Amino acid sequence: MARPVRVAWREERPARKALRAIQAERLKLLVYRAYEHVPFYRRMWAAHGFSPTDLKSLHDITKIPFVTKKEIADSLEQYPPFGDYQGDFRAIRIQASTGSTGKPKPIFHTRNDWENIAKLWARRLRAQGVTAGDIVQIAFAYTLFIVGFTSSEGAMRLGATVVPTGSGAVTPSERQLQFMRDWKTSVVGCTGSYMLNLADVARSIGLDPRKDFAVRVSFHTAEPLTEGMRAQIEEVWGCKAYDNYGSVETGAPTYECKEQHGLHVSEDAYIIEVIDPDTGEPLPDGQEGELVVTTLTKEAAPFIRYRIGDITSFIPGACVCGRTFKRIAPIRGRVDDMIKVKGVAVYPTDFEPSIKESGLFSSEYLVTVWREGHKEFVKVSVEYVGPEGRRDQVSSRLVAQLHSALGLRCEVETLAEGEIKRLSEAEKRIKYKRIRDLRK
Repeated sequence: MARPVRVAWREERPARKALRAIQAERLKLLVYRAYEHVPFYRRMWAAHGFSPTDLKSLHDITKIPFVTKKEIADSLEQYPPFGDYQGDFRAIRIQASTGSTGKPKPIFHTRNDWENIAKLWARRLRAQGVTAGDIVQIAFAYTLFIVGFTSSEGAMRLGATVVPTGSGAVTPSERQLQFMRDWKTSVVGCTGSYMLNLADVARSIGLDPRKDFAVRVSFHTAEPLTEGMRAQIEEVWGCKAYDNYGSVETGAPTYECKEQHGLHVSEDAYIIEVIDPDTGEPLPDGQEGELVVTTLTKEAAPFIRYRIGDITSFIPGACVCGRTFKRIAPIRGRVDDMIKVKGVAVYPTDFEPSIKESGLFSSEYLVTVWREGHKEFVKVSVEYVGPEGRRDQVSSRLVAQLHSALGLRCEVETLAEGEIKRLSEAEKRIKYKRIRDLRK
């Protein structure tokens, strides 16, 4: 077997020509390694008439068939319990998806796989200003979901001190805040919605997030960090909030730098494509489509041209930070999350700007879609935090704003502050599902 590929995580500014050469070499190694060791790819490629010898250059990546989530699910069903996409590598641990779109997928990791993910997390956190002097409180869930473990590994690789509190389901929010205050936590890792929940809890017990804590950086993943959510986190905590994108299947492919203008792709470890979801054809920079990921360094459970189902676009041009890695736009949503109501295609994040505008609703909202006979209905549930005398006026205005922005007529339901968080069990959730489609 070929020598393991190790990520040089401090190198973020290779010349584009050199970077393309690295990708070409690693893609070829990946394809031959997968063909030799992973039965899933041997049988799938044979069915599509693809052979590793067809790969002459980096441009030939489009000859490789896509991998879909259904094919992974079929592999699990046909070759229980772990599927045949893991290969015959010596795995040191298993992580798994949260199962938000189906049965959880077990993902094997070799020691080299785990080391590379740790290095890529160190690259992320260093780009976001985390240093050896920081105390980093990790409030992601330490479960089969991967991010709690890998973000901890990355922070420790930088020399930072990790406080592994885990999610609110393990360490309740008031206890989280006690650690943050008493131990002078300077960096917090959690979902964006949980960071806002912590601020709400802090205020409810008489603490000021800006004045009573020492948080200067928060880093987020597992759910989209919208610009509205980022602005709110930075305002209430007085910190810089950074977005990161990844998954259990892919690891840590992208990260924001201090410019906060798009997610850099670690192109020495991944090839990312943006395709038309209907045709599979590649799309030009700036045009939104479905994300496709190839894990160049992964040994066990490699994902080659994997249609992960998230919607984004490439950002044209170079970042002013000087990194030569390309950037993608923040994830708008998942192909699975897009719903069509009355012929209008919308994502959960499309509702947020209208909800945020007045400043009189909390960060929590839930969109419910249902059908009665042949008619479809949409209800947007929000938490009203303004003066009672303005509730009806502000609610009516939100109805008009949503209709103007989305082309949808929505019913608006105003609930008391904390009600949606209670219904969605904010303390326990790993990812926040903002759309409830009752038509299915």
